Amino acid sequence: MRCYSTRLDALLTRPIAVPSLPARVLRRARGDCARVWESLRKAVPSPIEPQTSPESALAQLRWRIAAQPMRETYPPREKLRVVHVVGSLSAGGAERQLAYVARETQRRGDIEARVLTTHPSIGSAAHYLPLLEGACVTVETAGAAADEDTLSRFEAQVDLHALLSPLPEFYRAWVVELAGEFLRLQPDVVHAWLDHTNMWAGIAALAVGVPHIVLSTRNVNPSHFPTISYPEFLPWYQAFALSSRVQFVANSNVGARDYAAWIGIDPARFTVIVNGFDPSACVAPEAADMQSLREELGLVGKRVVLGVFRLSEEKQPHTFVDAVTQILAADPGAIGLIAGEGPMQAELEERIAVRADGRLRLLGRRNDVSALLSIADVLLHTARQEGTSNALIEAQAFGCPVVATRGGGTIDVVEHGGSGYLCEVGDAEALAARVLSILQHTPHRIELSQRARALAQEKFGLDRMVDQTIALYSRPKPNA
Repeated sequence: MRCYSTRLDALLTRPIAVPSLPARVLRRARGDCARVWESLRKAVPSPIEPQTSPESALAQLRWRIAAQPMRETYPPREKLRVVHVVGSLSAGGAERQLAYVARETQRRGDIEARVLTTHPSIGSAAHYLPLLEGACVTVETAGAAADEDTLSRFEAQVDLHALLSPLPEFYRAWVVELAGEFLRLQPDVVHAWLDHTNMWAGIAALAVGVPHIVLSTRNVNPSHFPTISYPEFLPWYQAFALSSRVQFVANSNVGARDYAAWIGIDPARFTVIVNGFDPSACVAPEAADMQSLREELGLVGKRVVLGVFRLSEEKQPHTFVDAVTQILAADPGAIGLIAGEGPMQAELEERIAVRADGRLRLLGRRNDVSALLSIADVLLHTARQEGTSNALIEAQAFGCPVVATRGGGTIDVVEHGGSGYLCEVGDAEALAARVLSILQHTPHRIELSQRARALAQEKFGLDRMVDQTIALYSRPKPNA
């Protein structure tokens, strides 16, 4: 699966001289970077600072990669070639938005959209593969296969080898595979999604000379999430900020400001494009089908409080359980459901068994979330941090009022008092009270439901999201 990095490793074991950049080029690159650092210090209140000494080998390598020029020659094409890079096509929010962008831009005809994954698209990692294949979008796994001619061309890139071979071993292979694919595909735009692939694809695209690089962030910065808070992220994001070929994108205003402050750059470096939803995928089931689902889950005559989220710390599932426990105690006709899976599943099963008396159930991963949203009376969302939540957008599209925490981009999604309510993070009592106010007052729930449908259509249309993304791609190519 790693044909390019395997070839590079073989080359590095040979007794050959891999030339480094000439001293004059390195001096010029360091001088250019120093000027950029100085301009950034003048431009923003909290200056950007490298995380390691400028004299360290890895810091200098980052500067060298950030200073790489765009390829001077590029093949003429009728269509702009955009290569999207992501870890997998699993059932995640970022993966869904990538699939929508690639599908819709391909359908419009001016863009050739391709997708590179770093992991094979099989099993649960292929959730969105049918959507892309239906739009004739080519999906490949980076480094999975390359013919001998392609590998020979990669082998001839000695300057590229000199840039990539000193990278730390634990992520060098990912970067090298993507660099080999970019050499093969010669994209006009590389659009990376999520922090890991932002780092790997950003390094590879700069090193190869891709003209335009879009790094898409989907939440607040990774330092808020212990499981993905890798120390390599920040210095590489700072290095990416040095290149005019790099465009940063966030899906919420809160996320954009948070990333910018963390990196130490002007928030204007970020473009905010909130998520879009596909109306064709948000069609309520027939009444008979919804009745069958109610019977299957034992919900006939019950009021349903639904959660749709990954069972992980940032979603604060304990707060969800605490709030629902209070709701069930106050409303004997209420039932709580959670659709999702994740690392906290066993822990939650124990907590629910003790506290919820069988009226709060974990449903696991579901393929009928649209049907669940259609029968739910309220969607409860208790996340500590959030980008632009697809679950909240789609709940409102189905006319399901939302009660959520003010965690990150949620404030951009829910209209407080209009399509639902917002409460402070961790305040289970306030969340429970808001849910009960909706469950126990049908006319009010109907008003919220109507506004929720309208808001989803007005603010989160798919065409709007795709138009704004295409505008990024069609900006004049930078010269550096």
